[in-house]
Amino acid sequence: STNPLTSSYIVDHLAPGSSLSRTVELLNNSNVFITMSVYVAAANVVRDHFVYSNGTTSNELSRWTSVSERAPRLAPHSKVLDTITTNVPIDATSGSRFAVVWATVSAAPPSGHGITLVSRVGVRMYLSIGPGGAPPSNFALGPLTTARSSSGDSLVIGVVHNTGKTVLALSGRLRLSNGPNGLRAGPFVASIGAVLLPGVSEPVTITLASSIPRGPWRADLQVSSGPLQRVASATISFPSRVGTREPSVFNRFRGLLSIGGTLVLLAILVWAVLARRRRRRSLRATATT
Repeated sequence: STNPLTSSYIVDHLAPGSSLSRTVELLNNSNVFITMSVYVAAANVVRDHFVYSNGTTSNELSRWTSVSERAPRLAPHSKVLDTITTNVPIDATSGSRFAVVWATVSAAPPSGHGITLVSRVGVRMYLSIGPGGAPPSNFALGPLTTARSSSGDSLVIGVVHNTGKTVLALSGRLRLSNGPNGLRAGPFVASIGAVLLPGVSEPVTITLASSIPRGPWRADLQVSSGPLQRVASATISFPSRVGTREPSVFNRFRGLLSIGGTLVLLAILVWAVLARRRRRRSLRATATT
């Protein structure tokens, strides 16, 4: 799969009426025997964050999914494999589903009173439901802008659009070159949400020190999702005032083109009105003669 989520989580596309089996490893790193509780619970993606539901809250995907070992007992420093099986109903509707396979271990307080300690780890599930094969992954980058934060930091801001049909896990890096006196800087790690749903757009922000020269710079922002890569490039300068934004040279140029196009249109309209008035005067003069 081209989706980088598959290397860490349960990710797949299933048609209604089909099933999926995956194996997860449960590991006891402690020096004592433990009994785990393994179950599947609901989750969701809110904006660009994967959000876990409380406790054993269920949803469609968690109800479709079962585990082969619900309460395995593990010796110290041992492991066991657990099979996770999802059976999609034949009447399931198309769309994305999210859940988590949880493994928990709890320890009661020694005195019988106080706080019960619970340790919980999980494997996320990202499933898309629908006919046919796996939907394509794709995304696009919008133009770059710069800003000065309220704390004085220099910001480079882009926008990523998930134009495909799958949930994406994204990473990004910014490089600056051709700066004042030929300076170069970076790469700087971009701040991007954990996941991005199909059809959703989110900002990509790179925070730089306030001491970095204002510019101009050549900025190259590369964003990746597995083998998919997109690059947005622009000539940028950072604003001097706190709380202000500044478009890249390309964006300003595009804005000037827009203004120029509007002025040309107005000029054509004025010319048409004047020409029509002259024609009417000429007709009236001919009729009088």
